[in-house]
Amino acid sequence: MIAQKEFPILEFDACRQAKIEPDNIKNKIDCPKACVITFFGEVIQNKADANLLKKIASINTATIRIPVYETFYGDERVGLVLGYVGGPGASGELEELIAMGFEKFIVCGGAGVLRRDIQVGHLIVPYSAIRDEGTSFHYVEPSYEVACNARALSAIEECLNSENIPYIKSKTWTTDAPYRETNDKIALRVSQCCVTVEMEAAAFFAVAQFRNVVLGQILYGGDDLSGVEWDQRRWVSRDEIRRNLVELCFKIALKL
Repeated sequence: MIAQKEFPILEFDACRQAKIEPDNIKNKIDCPKACVITFFGEVIQNKADANLLKKIASINTATIRIPVYETFYGDERVGLVLGYVGGPGASGELEELIAMGFEKFIVCGGAGVLRRDIQVGHLIVPYSAIRDEGTSFHYVEPSYEVACNARALSAIEECLNSENIPYIKSKTWTTDAPYRETNDKIALRVSQCCVTVEMEAAAFFAVAQFRNVVLGQILYGGDDLSGVEWDQRRWVSRDEIRRNLVELCFKIALKL
């Protein structure tokens, strides 16, 4: 029996068995071990239009279906799938990918920046995420932050350094409520050394830790929340940056 806490989010249950397990939903398939999860839908669509992708499965929800693809980077197979926005959807997607047989993940997507000097497209590598969301609390015991997998973090840094690609290694702020990023909340997170805000990192890190898989994340500097007013900075239109980042993630995922 779980003891009642002051808030339900703190009632962590260490039991490893749930009523519904991912492998009740998904069977093992013939898939690569490495997978890239990206939030850059146009990159996936362009690869599909060029006949570079093979659909091997799908993630089905009540509202959408997300194809799971296989492609090649050099001579090696690697998975590619569009990320689900928000911690609950992202964690469910990751759970089902693990149940299919994927074991190593690199995630890439955009994030709001909390420092004006971070240019659009600059890469940020989070080593931990502040857990201002709910999903992660169902996977690891309550704490203020959850860390990125050390093996994945090392592989990301090694690749970026070898390619002479500048990046910032920092904390990120994961929140479920993008329309509640207030000035005071932003100031608090900046004081805690966060340079980005997004909606999935804490959930991704927690699920990976619980399921004992390797997962790392690269964030791409997007809109700017550091000023008096929000600056969108046309961050979704930087096609070359986004395409190159996905290719880089293929390389890192296969080295894990």
